[in-house]
Amino acid sequence: MQEGGHRGIVVTHDRPGVAVVSLAGEHDQYTAPKLSATLAGLLSEGSHIVVDLRRAEFLDSTAAGALLVADQRATAAGSRLVIVLTDDSPGPVRRLFDTARLGTILTVASSFDCGLELAKPSLQSEE
Repeated sequence: MQEGGHRGIVVTHDRPGVAVVSLAGEHDQYTAPKLSATLAGLLSEGSHIVVDLRRAEFLDSTAAGALLVADQRATAAGSRLVIVLTDDSPGPVRRLFDTARLGTILTVASSFDCGLELAKPSLQSEE
């Protein structure tokens, strides 16, 4: 179920309280503002977010910056932002994460299912 966005940014809600933002193609200074706005909107709705990079061919520093800012906003709002980056993710995206050490800052899952599990709302806070 596609819920809009830029041509390379697709938002779906596969689980209650969790939005999946799938990125495809190249993301740079042109698409970073739309990515930022999409993530900010989802966070304002109270969603936990999984950003799926399995089909992203390229991210530049502005797109990475959008992810970092969204992660800070999610933390401040009590939400989670999880990045899905697998061994099958395109090389340029994995290299950016390795070179910039983004995996030491962001929560990165090695599979989509793991990303969904990490992002799901916690029931412990209600106990």
